[in-house]
Parts: sequence; structure tokens; C-alpha cells
Amino acid sequence: MPEGVTGRELDKEIRGELRGLSKETAERVAQHLVAAYLLEETDPETSQAHARFAARIGGRVGGVRETYGILAYRAGDFRTAARELRTSLRITGRTDVLPLIADSERGLGRPERALDLAASDEASTLSVSAAIELMIVVAGAYADTGDIQTALRTLEIPALRHKVDGHWQVRLWVAYADLLERAERPEESTRWLTLAADADTEHLTDAAERLGRPGPALAPEPTWEDDESVSVLDAYDPTADDVQETDDAAADHVSADGSDDGSTDGSTDGSAQDSEAVAADAAADASDHETESAPPAARSDIESEPSEEQA
Repeated sequence: MPEGVTGRELDKEIRGELRGLSKETAERVAQHLVAAYLLEETDPETSQAHARFAARIGGRVGGVRETYGILAYRAGDFRTAARELRTSLRITGRTDVLPLIADSERGLGRPERALDLAASDEASTLSVSAAIELMIVVAGAYADTGDIQTALRTLEIPALRHKVDGHWQVRLWVAYADLLERAERPEESTRWLTLAADADTEHLTDAAERLGRPGPALAPEPTWEDDESVSVLDAYDPTADDVQETDDAAADHVSADGSDDGSTDGSTDGSAQDSEAVAADAAADASDHETESAPPAARSDIESEPSEEQA
């Protein structure tokens, strides 16, 4: 466990979901999720081990499974991502994970499943941002099958050519540029990539780098230790949570993948046991785990939450 991690650094929405667990288990889950995020770039194997352990002991909480799935997706472990995100969808009903599930299917070489998801009833309930993300995935799925023209037509919507508010628009432009490049229309591709680079003031895409430009200067992100600058650090209040973990209906939604149901043994040395379990998982990952490879067009930059207004 990284030094100083308390679990209070976790997003308040997810911490709220943890209140269905015992206090001790909720704290342990929160600590492991924070550790997973902190180590995501510097030590991805240990990061995944922390996320996996959190899902093991907090498996009935949809937000925990969703977080594990998102981290697995960003690590390129599309099989785990698809499984965990489907489980979170069953538990929470939050459909904004559909683009991630669909792109994970693409990453597994199953573009037809991505197309099926886009035609599902759940897809019709998506927010605008998530619907655009799913549309981008669908276009990529058509391209994966060799149908570049249908892929291009999928993205040729009014928002492609008319300025709208939303971070997703620059990603739409980059996706369209990528398809034009695959269609062997390099000059048009460069024009759309340039449009994206000019508009992408928050470095949401790699458009600038691909054009040989320096990326936009970003303000340094606040560190997780800086309580005053990170708004989500409203401390988890154990006195506000007297609800002990119960065998409620949510347990029925947990997938049969060997995950624990969130129970805790109540021992006082849980942290040491957790650390040993995470270390063992990370070691197993390093020696045995083979991450699924994405096809050339598969993406790992999809946002699972609606974006703020385009600057």
C-alpha cells in the first residue's frame, strides 16, 4: 500500500456506495482503489492487483466493479474490462459504461458484439456524450470488418461539421481523421486532425503530437495529499455509516467469477493480509498474465462519464 493512503482520497460518489459494506471493509476497499489509481502509470501490474483485490472484497458494489473495469480497460486487459463493466451495469444500471464494453469487445477481436451492443435497448438511454462515444466505437467496429465507407458515414452527423459544446467533439474529429487515413485519404485526414488539435486546449487527444506540435500546456494536477485543492476529499465519516454489510439483493448481481461478496473477517491485521494478497497477485500478473492486444483501431481513451463544456 502506498504510504499515506487512507481511502479518504476516493471520489465521494464511490465512497457513498461503499456504505453498504462494513466500516472496515469499506475502508480497505477505498484504500486499494486509491492505490490502484496512484500506481496506474508507474506500476500497472501492482495497480491492477490492488483493483482486483478491491473487487474481490467489495464485489457487490457496482462502483467498485466499474472502477476495476475502467482501470483494466485503460491497461489493455479487455477481457477483464468487459466482464467487470458488464457486472457493474447489472448492479447499477448505469449505461454510460456501454461504450467501454463495446470497445473492449473490439479489443478482443469481436467487432460484431460491439455492433450488437449499439443496437441494444440500453444504448437508446445513453447521454449525448456517451452516445457519441458509442458511435465512435461503432464506426471503428465497421472499419474492423473492412467496411470503411459505412464507418465514415456513421460519424458524418451534424455535430461533425457544426461547432457544439462538449469535450467529445474533438475526439469525434480525431476518430473521423483516423478513418480517413484508413480510407487512404491523407490530406482530408490531416485537415480534420488539425481542426482537432486547434480546438483541443485540454489535451484530450494526441492530435497535436501527431502533427508534430507541442501539446497544450496543462496546469499541474493537484496531488492527492493536497486536501484544499482536491474537492473530492471530503473525509469519509465513519460515524455516518452504521450500516453493516448484509446479504441483500445486490449479491445476486455479482458475477460468478470467483469474486468475494464483500465480507470481512474482522481481524485487526487486514492491511498486512491485503498487502500480501496484492503482492501475490502482482507477482502472478508479472509471470503469467497475458494482456489481450487491441487491433490497430481500438481505443483506450473513452470517457465513461459525461464531459464538461468544451472550452
